[in-house]
Parts: sequence; structure tokens; C-alpha cells
Amino acid sequence: MKKVGIGLDFSNICKDYNTVYLDRDNDDPSTIGCMKKALQWFDVFFSELLENFGYSVYRLNQDSAVELSELVKKRFFFYSLEKEILAQTFIMQKEGIAYDGLNDWGKNATDSLMVQNDEEGEGIYFYVEENSEIHTWIVSKLSDCALDDVPFVEV
Repeated sequence: MKKVGIGLDFSNICKDYNTVYLDRDNDDPSTIGCMKKALQWFDVFFSELLENFGYSVYRLNQDSAVELSELVKKRFFFYSLEKEILAQTFIMQKEGIAYDGLNDWGKNATDSLMVQNDEEGEGIYFYVEENSEIHTWIVSKLSDCALDDVPFVEV
């Protein structure tokens, strides 16, 4: 099946920050508040997703599950002027499978979700099989959000 991407900008969750992106080193109260709101929102969203689909969270190249808290943290979601952002990829699926890279996941993964952070800290990307149950669930769950279609690029 064809893999498709969905981009979700943080401005869908919180609009009360005064910068282009949410800087994790910014101590402005409204920016801190937005980051907290976004982290809480994603914790609830991903918890529901994991429960609904019986998934666990894995790093792309590891077959042992990690806690959801490894994904839902400032370092994954938000850019830092001082430290920039480390591009990270997480996979949500029912069993532990280590992939050799994006290309391997793209060709071999079924019934799973890939989550990547944005290198500029403006949002995150979901990659799924087009028209799959998880694809439909995400689009429905995020129906109130402005979503971007993002091509899945194998590397």
C-alpha cells in the first residue's frame, strides 16, 4: 500500500505564542504555556491512539518498546535556538520490529504509524498506509485542525 503523510502545525493546538515556532528555551510565559498545552494535548492524543490500536512506541531502528514519555517531551517537539532540534522518528505498532531506515519501514511496515518531528520545530508529521484504519482515525480525530498533505520520501 501507498504511504502518505499528514502534517500537523502546533498553531492548531495553541495560538498564544509570539514567535514563528515554539522555542523550548524561551521563558516567555505565553510560550511556556503553549508548550505545556501542546505536550498535554499530544499525551492525550497518543494515549488514545495506543489504546485504540493496541500499539506500543518504538524507535525506528529498535525492536524494544519505549515509554510514551520518550516521544512526548520538549526535546522531540520543540526547536531550540541554542541546541537546534534533533530529527527523530518513532514507530507505533503492535510488535517490535527494527527497521534499517525510512525506506525499510516504507516497504515493509503494515498496520503502523511513523511519527517524525519537524526540523524547524513548527509541528510534527504522521506517516501511514493510505486509507488504512489508522489513517482514517487520525484524519477524523484531527478534523478540526488544518492538516497538510506531506509526501512520504524514502531515504
